[in-house]
Amino acid sequence: MNPRPLRVIFICLGNICRSPLAEVVVKSMVEKQGLSALFHFESAGTGDWHIGKGADPRSASKALEKKLSLNHHAAQQMTASKIQDWDIFVAMDRDNRRNLITMGAKPEQILMMRDFEGVCPAPDVPDPYYGGAHGFEDAYVMLQNNAQGLLRKLHDFVPPVGHH
Repeated sequence: MNPRPLRVIFICLGNICRSPLAEVVVKSMVEKQGLSALFHFESAGTGDWHIGKGADPRSASKALEKKLSLNHHAAQQMTASKIQDWDIFVAMDRDNRRNLITMGAKPEQILMMRDFEGVCPAPDVPDPYYGGAHGFEDAYVMLQNNAQGLLRKLHDFVPPVGHH
């Protein structure tokens, strides 16, 4: 019997730029490795400005350029009442990490997206919203460069399949 998938949610501020892009980058890598059954991925923002809206057009364009799709993205908000629905939170920056802890997430449940660059403390994924097109390429590169390390770390949280 297979355990339920590990529930992982990517968190940024508005859920239209960084976290949806992180979600599709990591999801694509998991699909290519044939590991989709192990994980359930979503993304959310700690703010409520964009609930129900699609990805920022610049983020969607960057995804498309990289053969990924944000066409079906609808922004959602992470709230204290939803914290228990998730196993692991992947925060894009320290502010959102603090917000998650305030909402009741345990620090050991929170990974920083850039934890895998060997820099301590992990740097933030800067919000590209006001940074022009160049900021979205930089954000994509940071996400891509950390995705494999994140995936290796997530395997530590996947419950082992029982042996009979």
